[in-house]
Amino acid sequence: MSQLDPVTLKRELALKQALDTQLDALVQRANRAVLVLEKSRMEESGLRNLLNTAMESGSFEVTANFIRYQIGRSRETWQSFGHHVIDDLYALGKEPTEDVIAALKERQIENAESLKSRIHVRLMQLYLGYANRAFVFAKKTGDFERLREVSSGA
Repeated sequence: MSQLDPVTLKRELALKQALDTQLDALVQRANRAVLVLEKSRMEESGLRNLLNTAMESGSFEVTANFIRYQIGRSRETWQSFGHHVIDDLYALGKEPTEDVIAALKERQIENAESLKSRIHVRLMQLYLGYANRAFVFAKKTGDFERLREVSSGA
């Protein structure tokens, strides 16, 4: 087992802590996306496959491409949701990613900007994981209303 040098350890800890500050907003955003699926015929496997693509590829573009493919295959199920998610994924690459970078800079992490792509991908993966969990809850319980309530912060 290899040991990480102190600079790498400091960067990784700071990165985790900075990403953690985004979690509540990611959950809210994911819940709102899942509400689009309330009357759809989406199955759990559809979101699980999307999450698997994001986790395995580690690529924003590959994940967006997968969503576009699903929209093409099953327009009725994926159209609104897919475009909503792609918009969210693009948005995650802006302010939330910049907020994480700013937090890293505050902690004096060198070359924080070089982590931009990695941060965006991790935010995407977290968002899709939360969306998957929210969908399973809402689909299994039929309680999209409860999801709506927590999505609005009520």
